[in-house]
Amino acid sequence: MEQAGRRTLIVPQVWRELTEAQGPRSRAYPKAAWRHLAAVPDSPFELPILTDEQEEVAYSIRAKFTTACFPGLHPTSIHTHSDAVIVSESLALGTDVLVTGDIKTIDHYEINVVIDKFMGRNAPFITTLDDALCRAYAGGDAAEQMLAMALSTVAPDADCKRWLIEDARKSLNGLQTAMMGSRLITMSQRLDTRWHECRDLTTLLERARSMANQSNVLHCERVRADMHRAGLAALKAQHI
Repeated sequence: MEQAGRRTLIVPQVWRELTEAQGPRSRAYPKAAWRHLAAVPDSPFELPILTDEQEEVAYSIRAKFTTACFPGLHPTSIHTHSDAVIVSESLALGTDVLVTGDIKTIDHYEINVVIDKFMGRNAPFITTLDDALCRAYAGGDAAEQMLAMALSTVAPDADCKRWLIEDARKSLNGLQTAMMGSRLITMSQRLDTRWHECRDLTTLLERARSMANQSNVLHCERVRADMHRAGLAALKAQHI
């Protein structure tokens, strides 16, 4: 989203889960971190508030969902289930939904059929992140930009003077392993292809590091991760 010059939208139900979730970690810093990152002037996140009309639209959409859309759920619980609320709020706000392939609680093909009948949308409303990324960075220069963007997420700190190609390859391997775990299978394979096709890896790594240093999203993620670690350490100290 940052590469496209846009902020990342967090629908109300997702925001509630990020900041109000109950559990053993609810006293730690992650909730405070999200509130902090959403409130900073240059926040990369957008927090929309649904109007009454949009709330009605979202409720009407949930009423159309079937058990085929949410396998394993009882019909009477669909309209209050978190995933159903997130999907319906997103549609009411006019935004699409990207899901990782490891999400088993919804059948996005079934949901797209229901939405097509309900709202007359021809294009899929929900798609996998793997498919979306592959379409957005189909090949050539775009695919190389995809590799640079991926490498920027694992680039070393600005204090590190050199990023050796062999070190970058190891970092990319780790990223690919994480991607495979989230079923970003095609994208992971394509990163490997673009690495071997790149004619100037040194220049590519310099571009990736520049992107990492300039990225507000990656800066915010580092802040969130630091606050998360601090919160867990505080909880651990309480139990000593």
